Amino acid sequence: MKILITGDFCPIHRAEVNKLDASEILCKDFQDIINQADINITNLECPLSNHPKAISKTGPALKADPDNVELLTAMGFNLVTLANNHIMDYGSEGLKDTLSILDEKEIDYVGAGKIDDEIDVVYQTKDGLTIAIINVCENEWSTDELNGYQANGFSEISMFYAIKKAKKNADKIIVIHHGGHEMYNLPSPRLKKTLRYFVDCGADAVINHHTHCVGGYEVYEHAPIFYSLGNFIFDNPNQRNSIWNYGMAVSLDCSKQHISFQAHYFEQFNHKAQVTLVNEDALIYDMPELNAIIADDQQLKERFDEFVLEKTRLYSSYLEPVRSKYILGLINRGFLPSIWNKRKRFYLKNLITCESHREIVKKLLEDETSHSQ
Repeated sequence: MKILITGDFCPIHRAEVNKLDASEILCKDFQDIINQADINITNLECPLSNHPKAISKTGPALKADPDNVELLTAMGFNLVTLANNHIMDYGSEGLKDTLSILDEKEIDYVGAGKIDDEIDVVYQTKDGLTIAIINVCENEWSTDELNGYQANGFSEISMFYAIKKAKKNADKIIVIHHGGHEMYNLPSPRLKKTLRYFVDCGADAVINHHTHCVGGYEVYEHAPIFYSLGNFIFDNPNQRNSIWNYGMAVSLDCSKQHISFQAHYFEQFNHKAQVTLVNEDALIYDMPELNAIIADDQQLKERFDEFVLEKTRLYSSYLEPVRSKYILGLINRGFLPSIWNKRKRFYLKNLITCESHREIVKKLLEDETSHSQ
C-alpha cells in the first residue's frame, strides 16, 4: 500500500478554488506522485464552513469556503487529518459543516468529531494489509469539548492505549501528530522524546506537522520519524521567500514486513500561486545538518536553548498580567519592574510544573473560558 502524507492545507487568499483550480496549483510532477498513491492524506488546517461566529481564543481564527473541498477531490486526496489547533475555530458548527461536506465528497477523516465516536484512529485496508492511522494534536483551543465535539488532544497515557488497541486491529500503525514550535525547524528535546515514545509504544512511522516549516527526520528503531512537513497549501501574504514557503511530502510504501519512505520537497505559494517540486539543495536550509543536529542530543538542546532565548521577551509578555503594549515594552526594556515579584514567579513555576497543581489551574481556567454557542 502506498501512502502520501502532506502538511497544512488551508485554502485561503490566492489558494481559493474560485481563483485557481487544482491543475493551476499543482505542478504535473507533484500530481503524478499523488496519482501513484493509494491513500493521499493532508492536514485540513481550517474548517470548511460559512459559519459567521468564531470562538473566543488567542491567535487567528481560520476558515475557508466549503467549495474549496473541490481542490481536495480534484487533486486526489481521500483522507484528511483534523486534529490541529484551528479545526474548531468556528466552533462545533464549523466542524459539523466540515464533516458534512467531507462525507458528501466521500473523503475519509480522522482526528476530530463527536466525542462519543472513535475520532483518534481510522483504518485503511488493501490487498490484505490493514494500516491504522492515528491522529492527535497538542492541546490548544480545538481540543476543548464544545457541544459534544472536539479535536483529539494529546496525552502520553491515551496514546499508549490508542497504539496498543490499534496493534490488535492493524498490520502497521502510522501516527500523525500536530505540534511543535512555529517557524522553528527542529524538534525541541521534549518533542523528540515524545515522537520516539510513539515508536516505543508500537508505531511503525511517525509524521509531525504544525511548525509551518520543514524539519529534519530520523529512523528510530526501524521507524521513520519526520519532525515537520511544513505547509502544503497555505498562502500567507506576510510570508514570501521564507521557510514558510517550502514544504515536504512523504511517500510511505507499506507492507506487512516493513515501511520504506521517500521525501519530496516543494515550494508553495511564494511569489507564484503554485506548488512546485524542488530538489533538496534548492531549500533555504540544509537538511543533512538538521538531521545531524537531531541525532545529537547536546546540539539539539543547545539549539533549543537559543530559540528560547530569542522568545524570552515574547513569552515574558504573555506572563505579565497587563495587556498594554506600552507597559509591556517598558518592562521588557527594564524601565519598569515586572508585575510579578520573584516569590510570585516561584509560585507560577510550581503551578505549571507540578501535575497536581496544574490540573487544578487548568480546570479553573477551562471553566472561566468555556465556549458557548
